Amino acid sequence: MLLLSLLLGTSSGAQSTSRRVAVLPFQALSGDVPGKVGPRLTQRLATEVRGVEGLELAEPPETEPPPDALAQAREAVKEAVSRRQKRDFAGAEASLGRALDAYATPAVAAALPSGSELADAHALRAAVRYSQGRDEEAARELSFALSLSPGRALPLAATSPLFSLTVERVRAELQQKPRGTVRFVSVPPGVPVALDGHPVESAPVRVVEVPPGLHLWRATLPSGEATGGVVEALSNKEVEVQVQPPGEGPGAVLAAALAGNRVDASAVDAATALGQTLRAELVIFGTVSRTDQGLAMDAFVHAPGSKTLRRVPRIALDTDLLDAGPPLRELSAAVASRGAQLGDAVTLPVAPSPRAAAAPRPSQVKYPLEDVPLSAPKPTAPPPARPPLAPRKPLVRP
Repeated sequence: MLLLSLLLGTSSGAQSTSRRVAVLPFQALSGDVPGKVGPRLTQRLATEVRGVEGLELAEPPETEPPPDALAQAREAVKEAVSRRQKRDFAGAEASLGRALDAYATPAVAAALPSGSELADAHALRAAVRYSQGRDEEAARELSFALSLSPGRALPLAATSPLFSLTVERVRAELQQKPRGTVRFVSVPPGVPVALDGHPVESAPVRVVEVPPGLHLWRATLPSGEATGGVVEALSNKEVEVQVQPPGEGPGAVLAAALAGNRVDASAVDAATALGQTLRAELVIFGTVSRTDQGLAMDAFVHAPGSKTLRRVPRIALDTDLLDAGPPLRELSAAVASRGAQLGDAVTLPVAPSPRAAAAPRPSQVKYPLEDVPLSAPKPTAPPPARPPLAPRKPLVRP
């Protein structure tokens, strides 16, 4: 009787043990897939894993949202304005340094609709440096302010006639400089890009005749996530901007590798680190790509700590994921039954989608804005041609 109880207890204990499985974010391989299809597919697969007996979904713990970096940047600018009014130029310079560093981060740059706000911060820094006698550095900051918002009057110029004249002088000098080229390359390809608030087609794209100086760029990834930054265009030179999933750490490493259709040892190490953080026995990750019939999902199963990466059979999906339930449920059941033995072992590096289209050739567009001097005199109509009037004789009293 005791032996039977022990056997039943052991059997029930084995049945109650579930594999912890983490579903890592799937990445789109091009910008022409439906919006947010990667996050939607990840969520659908996680839901199926959660509902399969023998599997336990390993989910990250809830964390507090990061502080609002844009609000912090704006608060630092307000602090700089206050310190400048008190003639605390060193303090104003420090506050502006913090603000400009925040503005240049991907999250904040992507949140700005145009470069106007950033331009005003650079104009304020120029005014502070002029007050410190650092004229050369101030002129450089002023040129950055003008290049960030072409054709726009700087509000700070209206506060001082002398500063207004300086703005127009720097503007004239900037217009005389040779222009440059900014080349955008995205991972994945086909990501729409905007420069200084205006669309410039999808990457890869070369934007020519860009005025030298700082420019604000923004891109929307297939995941729906926006990223951005600040690039400095140089006269007669080409500058390259790499657009890829933002972030740091193992998650960003794996996302960039998958979006680039290449899984190597570093990507597997990143997946291992993510799985160990979630205390998962298995991790599932992969890509989604466009096909002639719809979409294709290419996935891998990996046991953290193992050196073997295994590919599962490709799954065909419709573009709206309406028929995704049955194949994802079947995949989850296979993970529950076979675990780390599911799929075929692959040799690194490996392309998740062997049939993915090659990156298109870069297109070329002209910079969409033109900086027109705001102080240029308005043309006046010539006076009408008429004969001169004869002078009147003075009246003489008789």
